[in-house]
Amino acid sequence: MEIERFRTIEGTIETKLNIERSIFITTLKGVQTEEEAKAFISEINKKYQDATHNCPAYRVIYSGNILEFSSDAGEPSGTAGLPMLNTLRKHQLLNVVVVVTRYFGGVKLGVRGLIDAYSKAVEIAIEKAQSEGRIIEKKRVYKQKLKIDFLSYGKKMQQLSYIGVNILDISYTEEYALIELIHSEPLDMPEVVDTQLVYV
Repeated sequence: MEIERFRTIEGTIETKLNIERSIFITTLKGVQTEEEAKAFISEINKKYQDATHNCPAYRVIYSGNILEFSSDAGEPSGTAGLPMLNTLRKHQLLNVVVVVTRYFGGVKLGVRGLIDAYSKAVEIAIEKAQSEGRIIEKKRVYKQKLKIDFLSYGKKMQQLSYIGVNILDISYTEEYALIELIHSEPLDMPEVVDTQLVYV
């Protein structure tokens, strides 16, 4: 079952939270793929390599399913990654990755304290995204390429206009026009040479 529409983050959000002398830096970012999410986690690990912990979580759409990942990154089991992931779930965010970086301040927070701290760190970043209008809704569309010869070009363009497609680009060779478009449903036409499911 394909996901029709979802909420995600536009760009990157960073927030900071101090709890009992520990500093929690949250970096929240919208991504397209799991590879992008993993690359972002690596980037944050390098940026804050001197931190006590860099705890990641993400929710990404892959082949119509939701891929989820979280890690406690050295914190006691279940105190960081899962509370972060649950906060993303609570706000129904997809195609998003978050890393909470912790610099330990010398005071142990305990299991309950850690769960609350990591949840709050993500919550504050989401609130900032909301206040800046950076939580956006994306919907599923089909991106297609059509190869149309010049004899039928006028008629086919009228047909596409009637269907109500959104034309992204038209390029020409000596023999045909190559049209790139998006539409809510895939077009079943012999001129279609490529179809991709994308979210816009």
